[in-house]
Amino acid sequence: MEIKSITDFKSNKVKIEAEGVTFALYKSDLKKYDIKEGELEEDIFNEIMIEILPKRALDRSLKIITGRDMTEGMIKDKLREDLYPADIIDSVIERLKQERLINDERFIRGFIEGKSSKKSKRDIMVALSSKRVDMNLAERIYAELSEEGSLSDEKELIVKMLEKRHYDFENAEFEEKQKQIRYLLGKGFSYDSIHSALKD
Repeated sequence: MEIKSITDFKSNKVKIEAEGVTFALYKSDLKKYDIKEGELEEDIFNEIMIEILPKRALDRSLKIITGRDMTEGMIKDKLREDLYPADIIDSVIERLKQERLINDERFIRGFIEGKSSKKSKRDIMVALSSKRVDMNLAERIYAELSEEGSLSDEKELIVKMLEKRHYDFENAEFEEKQKQIRYLLGKGFSYDSIHSALKD
């Protein structure tokens, strides 16, 4: 196996580019395994790929998820940032899923339930997309929760928001009404929900 380049990556790590793979090691590993540009013994390379990096990727993942719920995509992004090879990332994700340490469906369900009393569906979906989840799954779960009656009614939420903004439902002038409609549309509420809330 040929090591093509070794460059600084983080304060205590280096980025190693080899044939068909890029990964990171601690600077202390270079000395320990006598790694330098040029040929690297196959058994050392195999030890790095089969034993060292998978263990470190798992340890890193466990640190990431300690104390907070994370999605599969979020963990993958973190491991990619640390230059773990794709096959190692995939195997770590599979193990975390098997041990039920990550579960995107559980994450999405909790996220939607937690935000529905404060945000519109659109804003919830935008936030979920940044969490790197399957948006088709998110839409399906949102629909299921709506059917179950587990979510706050959008119309009720709009009324609460307008009350906080001291909107006078009975005596508001046309311009004030249009101003509030623009505000609510900007918050991601549908025109139908807004119109229904103002009408009632």
